[in-house]
Amino acid sequence: MNGNRATTWVEGTSADLVADAHALGVMKASPRMVTSWIEAGMLANPEPRKTRAHGSDPRVFPPQQRELFTKLLEARERSPLGRIPQRSLIRIVLYLWLIDDTIVLTPQARRAWRTHARATGQTTAVRRRENVRAIVAQLAHPSATLKQRRAAQLVLEEGERTGRIDLDRLTAVLTELYSPWPAQPGLPRIERAVSGPYGPVPVQHHIAMWKARQQTISLLKQEQVDEAELDRVRAAYRLMWADYQARRPAMAAAIGAGEFASYFAEPDTMEGRAIEAVDAFVSTLAGELGLVEAASHAAETARLRLAR
Repeated sequence: MNGNRATTWVEGTSADLVADAHALGVMKASPRMVTSWIEAGMLANPEPRKTRAHGSDPRVFPPQQRELFTKLLEARERSPLGRIPQRSLIRIVLYLWLIDDTIVLTPQARRAWRTHARATGQTTAVRRRENVRAIVAQLAHPSATLKQRRAAQLVLEEGERTGRIDLDRLTAVLTELYSPWPAQPGLPRIERAVSGPYGPVPVQHHIAMWKARQQTISLLKQEQVDEAELDRVRAAYRLMWADYQARRPAMAAAIGAGEFASYFAEPDTMEGRAIEAVDAFVSTLAGELGLVEAASHAAETARLRLAR
């Protein structure tokens, strides 16, 4: 936010922001666009200003918001893709809220989280299939049959499309995908755990985290997490994230060139850092709200039902 130190930012009205956009060459900018950005959480609500005895002056945006508007426009316009999608800009806004207390305040962030959550479920059928195929490829044992892979893909696609999870059905297809060996009569089913950077990972972990994150995204989409709770979880996130960042170089060095080396690699772009931070906060929020623990219990219960 301080890349252009030659500019001294001052408060401005919606008309001033539109003029700033026009100066950047964004000629389609309008008061309606500014209002849309406010509703999406990309800008804060302007503040009232009264300098006359009768009536009031147009509301104004503080200097930090005027600069934010300009910087987001600059980032969007210089994208090699022609234009950065709004979901990428929203992640930048949320990243600023996560690391700084002065630029993006929590009322704005709450709207931005709603926009981010809504965008999370908005994808094409082709993109959903691609994402699900990648998940199936990651979880599947080499011995998993085409039928088992297809069954898992259909259930995951349905869950991604509808946002609803049939836990028993999901457990059944993913367990077969993860551990594709038929149970022997009178013997417990053999279930594998895949090695991860923090230890063995059973399939129930993936199921629980997916369910907890889906529930968290749903709460954010409906603005059911209030500002006080967002602030509380942000404080917890900052402590955990600072601890992780302090340990990250040593963890990356310990892993070396192994299969988990990329897991601890630090993003080298602003957008990459924003994606990482936003995803980490959603996981932290899921944990702080008790959703991970509840989902883990539900996943284990579904596993036991399947084993009977």
